[in-house]
Amino acid sequence: MIDNNSVIILGESIIDPSAQICSGVIIGKPYRKFLDGTQEEIDRTIIDKNTYVGYYSVIGTGSRISTNVIIDDHCIIESRVIVGQKSLITYRSQLCNDVIIGEECIVGGFIGERTQVGSGCRIFGSIVHLHHNPLLGWDDDDATEGSSIIKDRAFIGFGAKVVGNVTIGCRAYICAGAIVTMDVPEAHIASGTNQIVHFSEWKGELKDSPFFINNGG
Repeated sequence: MIDNNSVIILGESIIDPSAQICSGVIIGKPYRKFLDGTQEEIDRTIIDKNTYVGYYSVIGTGSRISTNVIIDDHCIIESRVIVGQKSLITYRSQLCNDVIIGEECIVGGFIGERTQVGSGCRIFGSIVHLHHNPLLGWDDDDATEGSSIIKDRAFIGFGAKVVGNVTIGCRAYICAGAIVTMDVPEAHIASGTNQIVHFSEWKGELKDSPFFINNGG
């Protein structure tokens, strides 16, 4: 169901008839104009069956929203993003260019360009680039940095920041407000600034969470 009076569709878009698209939505939006005055070409955008796109959300050009995905109100999905089936994008999240989100994820934060997120993850913080040389041109190819990889069933709490080209392991737990600039192994907990311990060494109740059971840790 599409409210044709208020939904803007740019370029070629394939929208399954079972998808529910609310008013104010923009589908197929190209990335912002580059600083040199150019703009990316519009590519085909796909929204699969039983997807819900909430009020005033944006789906970028070349993106694919898989089956049974819910995108809550006022979320931004930039260009060439893939969102796996049965995922929920909420809390006005922003998924930047070329992000890949696995199946059955819940995302309520900011996901920087080219980040790869596995299945079953919950992310409520920010995943950002290091910006090791702020003098490089903002849109220049040589300014591109490596992006984070978030493995299956990892958890990133509210206000946490994952910075740079790091890997967050399967069932790793990033506490709310933590700052992480290094790899976090499987079944480890990160808190504070790069304070990383195996869950069995954690001093609080979290070490007994079912989250870590059968984790191979």
